Amino acid sequence: MKLIRTAAFALVLGVSLAAAQDASPPESLKIHFGSGQATISEDQRKVLDQAARLFREGSPLVMIVAGSSDTVGSGELNLSLSIRRAQTVALGLADRGIPIERLQVLGRGVSQLEVPTSEGVANADNRLVTITWK
Repeated sequence: MKLIRTAAFALVLGVSLAAAQDASPPESLKIHFGSGQATISEDQRKVLDQAARLFREGSPLVMIVAGSSDTVGSGELNLSLSIRRAQTVALGLADRGIPIERLQVLGRGVSQLEVPTSEGVANADNRLVTITWK
């Protein structure tokens, strides 16, 4: 009977370990914004919580917070908006205990679109901040 319990425990432990190994952290996290907005919506705040948790669990050297925009508006406006979005996310991460000196903040404007689009296209997938880490 003891042998059966030991085997069952080993089987459960083996499955648990395999499941934990399969649950590797994502390569990046994305926070989406409304058109022309640099405010994080309530439903996107959970991504900030997840990013802070991943930072604490993995202790990366740096988190890269890169803002983007869609192609509606001028290049100057979109670059400024993407920087404001990235700054908003960086402040949200700092509020969650991430040291500000461990964050690199940059704005991409329309230079690295998530979904390639023509000028003047309001694509929600391009209005985001991507968080990565090294």
